[in-house]
Amino acid sequence: MSIAADAHELARAGPMSVAPGYAAAESPGMDPAEVWRIIKQRKGLVILSFVLLYLLVGATTFVVYKWFPAYPAEALLELAPPRIEVLDVENPLVDPDMMELQLETEAAKLKQLSLLQDVLKLPEIKNTAFVQWYGGDLQECLFDLQDMISSSPVKDTHLISVRFSCEKPEEAKLIVDKIVSRYWERYVRSQTDQLAARLEDLKSSQSAMRGELDAKRTDIRTFRENKDVPALRSDRTILEENIAFLTQSISELKVQAALYQTQLDMVQGMSPGDLPLTPEMQIIIEADPLLRFYRNQVETLDIEIQAARKSVMGDEHRQMKVLRDRRAGYAAKENSKREELMDLLRRRQVETYIENLQRTRSMQARLQEELELAAGEQRDLSRNIQQFTELISDEGRLTEQLLQIELAVGQAKHAVLGSSRGRLQVVQLPVKAVEPSRPNLPLFLGGGFVLALLGSVGLAFLREFTDKAIRTPIDVTRYGRVSVLGSIPLLDDEEADVDEIEMATRVAPQSLVAEAFRQVRANLFFSGPVESQRSLLVTSPGPGDGKTAVAINLAVTIAQGNQRVLLVDCNFRRPGIRGAFRGTRPEGLSNVLIGQAKLQDVITKTELDNLDVVTSGPTPPTPAELLGSNYMRDVIKEATEKYDRVIFDAPPVLLISDTLILATQVDGVILVARAVSNTKGALKRAREQFDRVNARVVGAVLNGAQARAGGYFKQQYAAFYDYTADETVPAELPGVATERPADSQGTADRDERDDQD
Repeated sequence: MSIAADAHELARAGPMSVAPGYAAAESPGMDPAEVWRIIKQRKGLVILSFVLLYLLVGATTFVVYKWFPAYPAEALLELAPPRIEVLDVENPLVDPDMMELQLETEAAKLKQLSLLQDVLKLPEIKNTAFVQWYGGDLQECLFDLQDMISSSPVKDTHLISVRFSCEKPEEAKLIVDKIVSRYWERYVRSQTDQLAARLEDLKSSQSAMRGELDAKRTDIRTFRENKDVPALRSDRTILEENIAFLTQSISELKVQAALYQTQLDMVQGMSPGDLPLTPEMQIIIEADPLLRFYRNQVETLDIEIQAARKSVMGDEHRQMKVLRDRRAGYAAKENSKREELMDLLRRRQVETYIENLQRTRSMQARLQEELELAAGEQRDLSRNIQQFTELISDEGRLTEQLLQIELAVGQAKHAVLGSSRGRLQVVQLPVKAVEPSRPNLPLFLGGGFVLALLGSVGLAFLREFTDKAIRTPIDVTRYGRVSVLGSIPLLDDEEADVDEIEMATRVAPQSLVAEAFRQVRANLFFSGPVESQRSLLVTSPGPGDGKTAVAINLAVTIAQGNQRVLLVDCNFRRPGIRGAFRGTRPEGLSNVLIGQAKLQDVITKTELDNLDVVTSGPTPPTPAELLGSNYMRDVIKEATEKYDRVIFDAPPVLLISDTLILATQVDGVILVARAVSNTKGALKRAREQFDRVNARVVGAVLNGAQARAGGYFKQQYAAFYDYTADETVPAELPGVATERPADSQGTADRDERDDQD
């Protein structure tokens, strides 16, 4: 298997850098792979808890079988449906739903306290071990017996099952036998009493029904003597026709009255001179004799005037004036007479409207009175007819009810003579059991196996969900919402001679820890383009998570990959870079930020090609303000222009605000989480801090991953060192110098040229 195989499997799909606005699901759904991982990881707990639980099941089964067995006894009773014999033919009368209800009722009666109390009073029952176990407390024994007795209908049959179990089979048989026999005696006795009482009730109801029917028939006879029933229906038909005619006439008169009222309202609001004249009125006016005389005189004088005008007389002649005066007089009389006649006719028109309206309303009132009288007569006739109809209906209903009661009386007499309403008989007596019903070995052992398995798996999941520590890359992905670039194994499990994790890639480059850092480097390179990873910030949620060790080893592995790397210590409060490299300058980043030096003045070249470091320098009074200044941006810009990668070692994000300030200025953040030490909540809060400032988290590194069952590096150490053993590694090729390679010399030349620049 390959180095750090578990981490490699997680990263094979290609880790994705998480954008600032990325919102992954906080708790992804539990898929089969995740379930299997939990079971595999905690298989020891699952196996141990399963064995213990199943041993408990086996012990419980043995104890029950040895000291608390239960032997069953069962009896069957049949409740036949009620029947009636008519002409020697049996016809079932009860519907299936009703029969099922009767079966459930009788089954419930078999557990009634009064019946069980009578059974417990029997001497043979008192001497049983079941009763004596209660030490004379019959009340408690009674209620326990009621709970232990099983009485229920057998599905799709007319049978009732009575079942009881106890430690001694002969006592179970005896108790069931006594309960069934006592109940059968009660049932037969109660059936006889019920049938006799029902027969008496039916006879009483029959007598009362006959009396009521006779009284109803007497009422019908009396009604027919006092009323002519056929004439009532004929009179009602005539009245209905008359009412319809009156109703129609009243409606027509209402319309006519409304028309007259409209005409009257129209003329009453006008002066007499404004009333229009109808052609009939014009004819009447022109036919008046006096008016015609005046008009004839005017016409005659018009002729005389025309004749005189043709003679020698002029208009100013005395006789012409006389003729014109006479004509004007007759014309005035004609107009006056016409106005008089017109006024008279208009007044008569208004009076006619009033008379017509009054006459119409009077006729309407008279017809309304006739309609009310006819309606009253119709109601009386309808009431009498309805009364007669009800009498006839009541007679038919009572006759039918009487026939039914007489039929029920006959059935009751047959039942009293020998046929019962619901025959109950015992079809199976209880027998002494040979095998106990408790414990049920398939149920106890099979069900116990399933329950033990579920309990052990549930315990593993409970342990998983209550574990607050970060242990696996999956925990990092789930709670940090970030891709895992790799997992660094715990140094205590490493077989190579590595005292400090910071020196792993330098003193033991062939160790599993060094290979894990190279795995992180490979995943980092493939997580995005180079332009988006020129400046990287390495931090962690809290102190002691190994962020400095990750930053140092990541810088070393990148430098070993022939890229120029600058490692910058930004942790002013607890710097760690200077102690990991010999010969570093005391001046550092703080001197550059306060303007005392330039970046190239504080860079220290390490013994490794392509790797330079900048220490933190003296501790400034206000680190956060310096890291957020334009000087820091200039430092990042200058460093990224000169180096392929710039890695900043920052303080813990949950403790110091310096990290958040730097996170907004670099290309990406690498979050280091330490297994077991970091909690899921701390990792979640760290990620939320970066989301608030829109910082880009490239990925995460799980540091200190432990070798655990179902986890990471469990069997990788032996496999790795077997794979890289001396006998499996080919000898160095001849002619290859062991000193610094030529490309390293070229790199050094480039460094000199850059320094001169």
